[in-house]
Amino acid sequence: MDNQLKSILCAVDFSGLSDHVVAYAADLQHGGAELTLLYVEPEESNSDCLLKKHLHAFSRYSDILARRGGSALFTVRYGDPATAILSYAEQHHADLLVLGSHGSMAFTRLLMGSTAETVMRRASCAVVIYKSPEPDSDAQSRMERITQVS
Repeated sequence: MDNQLKSILCAVDFSGLSDHVVAYAADLQHGGAELTLLYVEPEESNSDCLLKKHLHAFSRYSDILARRGGSALFTVRYGDPATAILSYAEQHHADLLVLGSHGSMAFTRLLMGSTAETVMRRASCAVVIYKSPEPDSDAQSRMERITQVS
């Protein structure tokens, strides 16, 4: 059985977390896998301002990829992020989906849902959820108070 990745889809949201997710996905490109970075805009718009925003953000990812010796295709879709990610992955036969999670609280996820969780549950291919490397601010505050008391 051939386990080599041929197509990696990396969902981005132009946040700081996405920089880490893109770097991680680029590191998975060994063996010549094609990497696609997908941004999903909630509503379709022909705005020049949005186009400039997308181009600027994607150029930042180009720099990250170049430092890692990787390359990628860039694409934008419109609509619900989870639906668009799953649809694109299916249409383009992605072997692996990579996306970030900001690690929102369980209660919030219960009420609103989570793009990462929806994609993970419904994807027909392997999914990697890259959790934010930034420490939880409440946990950090508690650690600082404990350190100050000691």
